[in-house]
Parts: sequence; C-alpha cells; structure tokens
Amino acid sequence: MTTPREVESAVAKVLARQRRRRRLFVAAVIAVLIIALLAIRCGGGFGLGGGDGLGGGRGGAGTGTGSGSASAPARCQLRVDATGVTVDGKPATPAAAVAACRGGADVVVTGDARQGTWDELARALAAAGVATAVRGAGAPVGVDAGP
Repeated sequence: MTTPREVESAVAKVLARQRRRRRLFVAAVIAVLIIALLAIRCGGGFGLGGGDGLGGGRGGAGTGTGSGSASAPARCQLRVDATGVTVDGKPATPAAAVAACRGGADVVVTGDARQGTWDELARALAAAGVATAVRGAGAPVGVDAGP
C-alpha cells in the first residue's frame, strides 16, 4: 500500500519531468529561431573558413566605354562649434564645406556653436542639394534629412 507522501513524491516527479520537457522544447524552439535568424542575416557563412569562397575572385580591368565614376562621392563629417565649421577635422568656411561634401554630410552641431554659423551652413547645404544628417545640441528640430 502506498502512503500519501509517496503519492505526492511520485506526482512531484512527474510534474518536474513535464516542466523539464517543456523548458527543453522552448529552448530548442528559441535555438532554431536564432539559427534561422543568423542564417538570414549572415548569408552564406560567418567568414570562419579558410577557403576563398565559391567565386574565382579574379576581377580585372573592365572593357566598357563608360565615362562615369566607379563610386559615389563619400560623405564627409561636418562639425559646427564655437570655433566655426570643420570638415573632417580641418577648419573650413561654409562655402568650402559645401564644395567638399557633395556626396552628403553628417553634421554635428555642438551646444556652443554660433547660431548664425549653423544657419549659414544649413542654407548653403540646402541650396546645393547636399543630403545631410544633423545631430547635436544646437540642431533645430525637423532639420534632419536622414542618413
């Protein structure tokens, strides 16, 4: 004959086993989702192999007759602070900054920047059609044109 304590113990073991199985199942589902996400995000591999990949990778000189540039102009880093405007760390006038940043500009406006300097630079960038991303303490709300 079984005692109530033995019955409780047996029920507790069954419940513990069920909880363990449930946790294992949830962990397996999460692992599969993570692996699927990594496969989607990382594409064909993680770059850990020693091979050269599937392609030959022996690109050579082109034979086309195009006259365009191979790549778009690079974005430059503009900073507006108390000393004025700097382009990629070098002092510049707003006009020189616009000329140097035809491919786009990432603008940081510091809290001690002169408002007139920032206004002049913002007008010049907008007039030239330079795509800008603005951030910082002195950046007016709504000026950010995106990355």
